[in-house]
Amino acid sequence: MGSKWLELGSGYGRDLAQLRALGFSVRGVDVSHVGTALARRSRLDVVRAPALRFLSRMSSNSVDVVFSNLFLNMEFTEEEHERLFDEVRRILTRDGYHAYSVRSVADRWYGRGERTGPDTFDLSPDGPVLHFFSRAYARRLRRGRFRALRTWEGAEGKGEFPITVLYLLEQRRT
Repeated sequence: MGSKWLELGSGYGRDLAQLRALGFSVRGVDVSHVGTALARRSRLDVVRAPALRFLSRMSSNSVDVVFSNLFLNMEFTEEEHERLFDEVRRILTRDGYHAYSVRSVADRWYGRGERTGPDTFDLSPDGPVLHFFSRAYARRLRRGRFRALRTWEGAEGKGEFPITVLYLLEQRRT
């Protein structure tokens, strides 16, 4: 899959540390001051910045894999998702991969709280504003940018907080 990996929404670097231990060159970006400080204490290369700004400053064709775990569920509009996907495609190498997981519209939290946009709900006081993904929405974002390699849905979490997650593996279209 290539040696240079970038994580969007890397937090304190849990996944980056595991990938680095496997020999990959890893970098992350997150807006959390606390998360990035913790990652840096572990000597991880994590930049504190909004993802879109960070991506727009990266060189084209410079990363083999861009991945994220539930990051794209944050309060992004469809236009912001489109811009993020454009930037991810631009920075990926010719046959690079985009691997991500997102909360699905089949999730039990979907529809709770106040609707703030299409498939987007403010879950406060129990949680943040989340944009839930359908397979159709993921296809729209992928169109013209990526080729679907695998899409599947599964459950994560136990007890009081199980969630339904859509997992996607895509490859850059040339």
